[in-house]
Amino acid sequence: MWYFLLLLIGVAAAQRSSTRESFRETRFQYLVTNQNLHLDKLENDLHKLEEEFEELSHEPDPKFIKQLKARVRNLEGTGCAKGHQVPCGGDVPQCINDLLFCDGHEDCKNGNDEDPKRCSEAPVHVGSSYTGLVTWTSCEQHDEPHNVVVTITSSDRHDYFKSRVWIRGVISYEVDEEHHLINTEPVKGYYNFGKRYLVMIPDKSKYNYGVTCKFNLGDYDHADCTIVIPASLHECGHFRASRY
Repeated sequence: MWYFLLLLIGVAAAQRSSTRESFRETRFQYLVTNQNLHLDKLENDLHKLEEEFEELSHEPDPKFIKQLKARVRNLEGTGCAKGHQVPCGGDVPQCINDLLFCDGHEDCKNGNDEDPKRCSEAPVHVGSSYTGLVTWTSCEQHDEPHNVVVTITSSDRHDYFKSRVWIRGVISYEVDEEHHLINTEPVKGYYNFGKRYLVMIPDKSKYNYGVTCKFNLGDYDHADCTIVIPASLHECGHFRASRY
């Protein structure tokens, strides 16, 4: 009798142990399946995020941002008196004479007048060429040019007058677009660091045109240029110059 009872107890214990192991296995499989489903969902969400990211526009080009800021500054104005006064920039307004820029001595409170970028000679490096399409407003004749190319052939900066770079160059005018006839005239002038301003006048030329270019577009590869009569500074036309 006791033997039979012990046998029943042993069988029940074995079944209970088997059931527990089966439960553990089932629970483990459930956890694994649940984790796999969770990983699949995460992978699917990540894939959707990647697709949405690809549809987003690319980060703005830093050069484009500089050009945009330059346009805003051109619209706002300098806040300085007309003539030779130039803003120092920064949060505290200050204007100084353009002759004090890049002369080797800091005159702006923030030191921007001696900033290496401001004092770069890149606009007038020998060999620099700029081209544009002229829009004429006056001074027109039947052979007036349309396409124009400005090329710097020499530059010289004196230690005793560092705020200017003296240049020589040539201006090439396309006078006959159909037959590609070009007139090339020698010019001379200077570059003003404070105003980022390039001035060129005829050098023993029979033509009475000069060119002024202001690098106010956020870099030294583009400028707003004007064709003028040097004696009166009368504006004959303008063009957007691009380095090439």
